Amino acid sequence: MPSKKSTDPYLHVSNIYAHLMDFISYKWWAKYLYSITKNKLIKNPRVLELAAGNGSLANHLTKIYKNYIVTDISLNMLKHNDGNGRKICCDMIAIPFKTKFDLILSSFDSINYLMSKQKVLQHFKQVKNILSDDGIFTFDTALESNSYKHQKTALNKGRTKGFKFVRKSIFNPKTKIHKNVFTITYPNGKEYLETHTQKIYSFDTFFELAEKSGLYVVNCYKAFSFTKGKATSDRVQFIMKRKA
Repeated sequence: MPSKKSTDPYLHVSNIYAHLMDFISYKWWAKYLYSITKNKLIKNPRVLELAAGNGSLANHLTKIYKNYIVTDISLNMLKHNDGNGRKICCDMIAIPFKTKFDLILSSFDSINYLMSKQKVLQHFKQVKNILSDDGIFTFDTALESNSYKHQKTALNKGRTKGFKFVRKSIFNPKTKIHKNVFTITYPNGKEYLETHTQKIYSFDTFFELAEKSGLYVVNCYKAFSFTKGKATSDRVQFIMKRKA
C-alpha cells in the first residue's frame, strides 16, 4: 500500500512537478505578468513571489526584476529550484517579512490551496501589511468551470526520470473541494500517496475579502488575456492595491 503523505505537501510531487508542468511556457507567462503590471510599478521594484514552487516562473521574472525573493511552503520544491533570487520557505498565511514590497505575486491558483475564507482573508491582510503604498498584488485563481473542465481528463498517468505516477482529479460540486490524488512510484519501487486539495471560491468572494482586508481590485482579467474576467471564466487574474 502507498505510504501516507508527509508534512511537506510536495515531498513526493516535487520529484515529478517539472514533468507535470512541461506543457506550460513560463517565458510567455512571465511576459504576460510583466505586460499587465509594468505600467503600475516603480522602477526597480522590490518583488516577492509567494508559492513559487520550483521557481520556473521566477527564472524568467528575475531577468526583468533584480530585487526578487522566492518563497514556497515546500522546502522540497525550493530544493528543485536552481534559479536566481533569494529563496525562503514560508506559508502564504505566515509571511515572515517586515519590509515593504512593490510587487507581490503568486501564480497557478496557489490561493486556492487556502482552504477557508478566513485563511484567504488572513493572507490578504498580511499582503496588505507588506505592500508599499503604490505597490500592486497580483494572483490568479481557478473558478468552478475550470474544475468541471478537468473532470474530462480525471485520470492520467506518466513517468519521468525513473518515477512513475498516476494522478486522479476529483471535484465535489457541493463542497467546492477539488482534489488531485497522486500515487507516485519511486525508481526503487516504493509507492507513496500524496493528495493536493483546493477550495474553489466564487468570483465575488475575492472582491468581498479584498474589501475586508484593506485592499481593492484594480483589474480583473480572464487569465492570460486583457479581457475582463467574469464568474463564468475558467481562471481569472486579479490586480489589487492598498486602500488609501
